[in-house]
Amino acid sequence: CWLLPQKPTEAWRSPVRLTERGFTLLELLVALVIVGLGMVAVFGQISQSLTATARLRDKTLATWVATDRITELRLAGEFPDVGDRSDEIEMAGVSWSYRIKTSDVGVEDFRRVDVTVAFADAPDRQIVEVTGFLRRLDGPVTPSSNVFPPCDPNITPGEDS
Repeated sequence: CWLLPQKPTEAWRSPVRLTERGFTLLELLVALVIVGLGMVAVFGQISQSLTATARLRDKTLATWVATDRITELRLAGEFPDVGDRSDEIEMAGVSWSYRIKTSDVGVEDFRRVDVTVAFADAPDRQIVEVTGFLRRLDGPVTPSSNVFPPCDPNITPGEDS
């Protein structure tokens, strides 16, 4: 039979060459795995950024709570006894627990005040501690109070007088 060839020839094969085939399923799966791993890394970094931002916000607010307590003591002219006291307060929509520890510094008419702040629902987990010093005053602080003694502009620091 001379009309039908015995072996397939180039004419019978697909006209598509090997370089024009496209991607295999395996190549697509590898590409998807690589893209997926990249996305996991990006979302991990976003999560870490959000966590760090929330922690910094909490530390900032807790620091404000502590410095407010020390400022209130100064402005009230209060000279607290040595010891501890605790209370709760709300600031920025969050309930905070704080502890004020007052200690003697060995200098007459001065006290050290350490204020530790935590969330009210977890008072044992301290967020921040702020330290201040109080001086005994004769009454509450007013604009005319002599909180700081006047300085002599004619004296240079470090000079013996």
